[in-house]
Amino acid sequence: MHSRYSAAQLLACRRFAMEQNKKLFEEANALSRCASEMLEQPEFDSEKFLEYLQQRGKADTLFRQALDHIALLNEQFPPLPVSSMDRAVDGEPASP
Repeated sequence: MHSRYSAAQLLACRRFAMEQNKKLFEEANALSRCASEMLEQPEFDSEKFLEYLQQRGKADTLFRQALDHIALLNEQFPPLPVSSMDRAVDGEPASP
């Protein structure tokens, strides 16, 4: 890929975009867990079921957005070096 940006700038952009993608997945997971917890409520009726379906729909939409987002990232940006990914997984800041 030919770009006017340096490799370090591209990696910084990718890291930022990956952080945002992680937030999308976390939000989708939280909505999904909340929807699942609705099923455990003792007074679960048809109205609660509709709320559950809406919550699941929101979660599914966010999951799709996160998957589309990561696919676009993989098309547009170079992959992160393995050593940077390992540090990011361990919670350490990844360096270029």
